Amino acid sequence: MTYSTSQIATNSYYYQAFGLTIDSKLPLPELIVSKKIDADAVIRFNKLDYSPLTANSAQYNFQLTPEGMYLFWQGVGMFLIRDGKEIIIDAQPEADMDKIRLFILGAAMGVLLHQRGCLTLHASAVAVNGNAVAFLGNKGWGKSTLAATFHACGHNLLTDDIAAIDFCNSSQPSILPAFPQLKLWPDAVSSLGKNPENLPQLITDFEKRNCLVSDGFIQKPVPLKHIYVLGTGDTLEIKPLKPQEILTYLISNSYITRFGDELLQLDRASYFIKLMLLAKQISIYRLLRPRDISLLPQTVQLVEKHLARYISSEQDARTTVIK
Repeated sequence: MTYSTSQIATNSYYYQAFGLTIDSKLPLPELIVSKKIDADAVIRFNKLDYSPLTANSAQYNFQLTPEGMYLFWQGVGMFLIRDGKEIIIDAQPEADMDKIRLFILGAAMGVLLHQRGCLTLHASAVAVNGNAVAFLGNKGWGKSTLAATFHACGHNLLTDDIAAIDFCNSSQPSILPAFPQLKLWPDAVSSLGKNPENLPQLITDFEKRNCLVSDGFIQKPVPLKHIYVLGTGDTLEIKPLKPQEILTYLISNSYITRFGDELLQLDRASYFIKLMLLAKQISIYRLLRPRDISLLPQTVQLVEKHLARYISSEQDARTTVIK
């Protein structure tokens, strides 16, 4: 689907995502419709008369300015994200609407959440018996596939690809619910017993599928209990991380690191304080798996048992203290 810059978006669509009410000038069917109209953030089309980026610079580019963060995607357009409240789209002529939405709900939303003070990780997350667990890793490590398998096993989806962590409760960080969508490769869809041909592609000429979750999506923040850093191994196992490794993994898998140091120019200290708090308050492990998609159900069972043992030991410790 294309968008022509000669068309002017006049309607407002109100959605809920990441704890925000969003007023969007273009439909975002991936999001949950909001009954509220008092918006925390606005997404709109407008011509950007100035930009530090040029259309000839690169396929993808970005730059932080006093006005806000500029992002450019060849064939899509220029985006300005500012003050954690606004995403302005200067779309290229006949830009593909699917690509615009993909960019908004990915890179642009990641910047906006960072501007609002959230710590964002490149992770997918699910709720298991009232506790959030997040799966950390770069592209291709199976975050979405693992989250989809947990969802198929009866657990609630929280987010796919961007995990926004809220520190309002100083003793227990929480993950903010994103929106009920999973982005899955065809083999992952097939592993769930579904036909990938029945699901639309995210964008044209890209095999990843758009899997909208009709139920099993939780719409409130969930306390974060465990983070699992995904990796490959000869056997399926969960291993503790050395203290000196934890910050390294958190930094390398922070969503904003895809923008280099641009977004840290103004609040580097605050960012590292949040990382230190997370490393101190959350248990973080290495989840190693053979690259065998048939082992996904066993992976879910391993994580379920690991989390249950941890919760049980916590309860035993509290009982001992009370006695």
